[in-house]
Amino acid sequence: MRCCLFIAAFVVVLSGWIGGWTRVMKAGNEAYVQGNYDEAQAAFQQATLEKPDNPIAHYNLGTALYRQGKFREAARTFQASLSRHAEQTEDTLNRSSILYNLGNAQFKVGDFTSAIEAYQQTLRFDPQDTDAHHNLALARQRLKQQQDLAQQQANSSTAPKTEPNDVGSAEALRLLERFSENENRLRQKLQQQQRKSGYRREKDW
Repeated sequence: MRCCLFIAAFVVVLSGWIGGWTRVMKAGNEAYVQGNYDEAQAAFQQATLEKPDNPIAHYNLGTALYRQGKFREAARTFQASLSRHAEQTEDTLNRSSILYNLGNAQFKVGDFTSAIEAYQQTLRFDPQDTDAHHNLALARQRLKQQQDLAQQQANSSTAPKTEPNDVGSAEALRLLERFSENENRLRQKLQQQQRKSGYRREKDW
């Protein structure tokens, strides 16, 4: 199984409206194509201010943020695009593209539960999207690994902690008795040797 996350082509969208908004969007598109994602972000941010209810401006801003590794911001921006999406924008920007890129951004920050939901919604709109199928399977795998790790950590934190040299009281008593028996045998043996040799130890006070 392929283990990499498939990223969308991130083609920025330019609508046919004219005016200052269109010029800002065009400047953002040009910067994006040239790989100047910070400039593209600034332009698309301006476009969202000029037309805050336009889903295309938010979507393009999300793509620029994603390209810069700002995945949390990108996810919020794709959600903003999704909430503003309407039937009339379907020709220029379809809902499945927004959902797919939203899932990718959520995957990147480790929010696998939300990513799974986004990919599932993507597939409701486009059941033939093979990349979405792949990313959905990968997100489920990562979520299971995340849950297994959390369970292991929970089990290790609740397990009783014992020192490796910690000896129970019963075991300590047995060791003490064995030590006393050995000491008595040694004393008796030493006394026998002393009687034979006539030597007596000095008192140790």
